[in-house]
Amino acid sequence: MEVFFRNHHYRIFMLANIISAIGSSLFGIVFVIYARHMPHPGLAISVASVAGSFPLLLDILMGYLADQTTNHFRQQLRNRLIQGLLYLIISLILLAQGNWPGFIIILSLSMLVSLISSYNTYGAIPIIKDIVVPKDISEAAGFEAGINATISITGGLIGAALLAAFHYHYSLFALVNAASFFLAFALLFHVRRHFAILASSQVVVPKQVGFTASIRHFFHQTRHNFKLLKQHASIIQFTEVFMAINLFDAGQEVLLNLSFAHQPRLLLINYGYTVALVGMVESVGSIVGSLLPGRLTRRFNIPIGIVLIYATYGLMPLNILFLKSRALLLLVVIVSSVLTGILNPQVQGKMINDLPKESIGSIISAFYTVVQLTVPLGSLIFATLANALSLKFSWIGLLVFDGGTFLLWLVQRRHQRNVTD
Repeated sequence: MEVFFRNHHYRIFMLANIISAIGSSLFGIVFVIYARHMPHPGLAISVASVAGSFPLLLDILMGYLADQTTNHFRQQLRNRLIQGLLYLIISLILLAQGNWPGFIIILSLSMLVSLISSYNTYGAIPIIKDIVVPKDISEAAGFEAGINATISITGGLIGAALLAAFHYHYSLFALVNAASFFLAFALLFHVRRHFAILASSQVVVPKQVGFTASIRHFFHQTRHNFKLLKQHASIIQFTEVFMAINLFDAGQEVLLNLSFAHQPRLLLINYGYTVALVGMVESVGSIVGSLLPGRLTRRFNIPIGIVLIYATYGLMPLNILFLKSRALLLLVVIVSSVLTGILNPQVQGKMINDLPKESIGSIISAFYTVVQLTVPLGSLIFATLANALSLKFSWIGLLVFDGGTFLLWLVQRRHQRNVTD
């Protein structure tokens, strides 16, 4: 957080990003509420929920497009205007009575805004690399992660409250979203002279002629980026570790929800309250870890952090199998989430400093795409084990997975040291 107050240009740039993120977050919950008033509301809510996650599947494409930009800052300006205009169109459509054609158009425009936001995220990385000194990169990444997590948690509640204050005038609410993007544009426009001289505003990118050539170049560049990622042994280890952590975390979430239903000793008041409390504790821990000052987290060694996360995660199955302590359960959740909140920016900061600027958006988007694939996989594996065999067997399997992947990481790390020596 200190870098936000020390660095004027980073502060302005992040304020624009925060305002844009607030606008997007507020509308997410409102769109679901609007879907309830559609003909066949159950279908409308389902369609909105599935479509809302679709832009995540195109992260690699957005990272590639961001790397094909010759002037990153000018594109950030242009995108805020486009997003604001899209919400103006949404506002006009919302003036009409709810119908399926209008709903599909609003949904499509909302997805387009989300895709542009993803594009902005990867396009911002070269700019941040230009305006933040290398030793502060991890702190800057942590600040951004913490703010985004806070907005995602509170945005829905604030959006629902504002909508009620507007007496459910959806069109007016869309205008507020449009205003947030226009305000972000105004902030960036105010500091345009400084950003115009940055290296990220003067990038030379070979242009592809024709649609077929562009598609071919995208797949060629994606293969090249994965090969480039493989050349960084430490980053490959981080990829594998985060894949394992995400798979474990997804499996643990499923098994905890099942355990709360079958083991009353773990409950705090009732089932619903317990699930909500654990989720809130995890989110708060992640935010706290992300927002810790750089002068503290800079001393936090990444390998030590990985060891601590594996050790903490190992305590959860042991607690559920033997102790069944509610206090230890909450302690494990908050410690593991704080550690993850610290570790994520550290790894991202290392990647931003080590990877070539001309491909950084594509490579980091490839990294997160691969890492996120294990989330649904973890839920599926351990939910299937719990239902096909038993809940106890699933917790044992989760503990074995934690220990096995930890030992594998230690072996790989030792091998890397021997190769380096």
